[in-house]
Amino acid sequence: MSIQSGNTYKLVNVKGGTVIDLSGTDGTSVLGWNDHGGDNQKWVVEQNLGNQWSFKNVGSGRYLGLGEGHGNGRRLEGVEEPFGWDIFPDEEDSSVYRINAPGLTHFNVDLSDHGNSENGTPIALWGKWKGTNQKWRFEEA
Repeated sequence: MSIQSGNTYKLVNVKGGTVIDLSGTDGTSVLGWNDHGGDNQKWVVEQNLGNQWSFKNVGSGRYLGLGEGHGNGRRLEGVEEPFGWDIFPDEEDSSVYRINAPGLTHFNVDLSDHGNSENGTPIALWGKWKGTNQKWRFEEA
C-alpha cells in the first residue's frame, strides 16, 4: 500500500501490534496503546515540500513531533506546529515503513522496550536496526 497525502491512518507497530496514541490525559505524550478506535489514535498524513510528511492528530489537532534531547530514547510528543518526517519502505518488507526525522536517517521511530505491547510504552527515536519494533503499518482509519 502506498501512503496517500491527506488520508487518515492508524500507525500500527509491526512487533507490538499497538498503535501510536496521543495521550488524552496530557495531550503531549506519544505512546503505544491497544487500538480502541479513538480519534487520538488517528493521524492525517500530509506530504509537504521537500517530500517530508506531517502527522496531524484527529482528536487534538496537534502534530507528531520530537521532545528535547538527543540520540537514543528521544521521545516523540504532540506539538503545536507541523513537524516534517521522512517515511521509507522497509528494505526487507516493502509493505511496512520506517519513519525518521530529517537528517537523522540512522534514528528510527521505535516502540520502546524492544516493542513492548503494554499500553503506555513510549514511542521514541532509536538507532536503526532490523528490529520489527521500528517498522510500522499504515492502516486507513
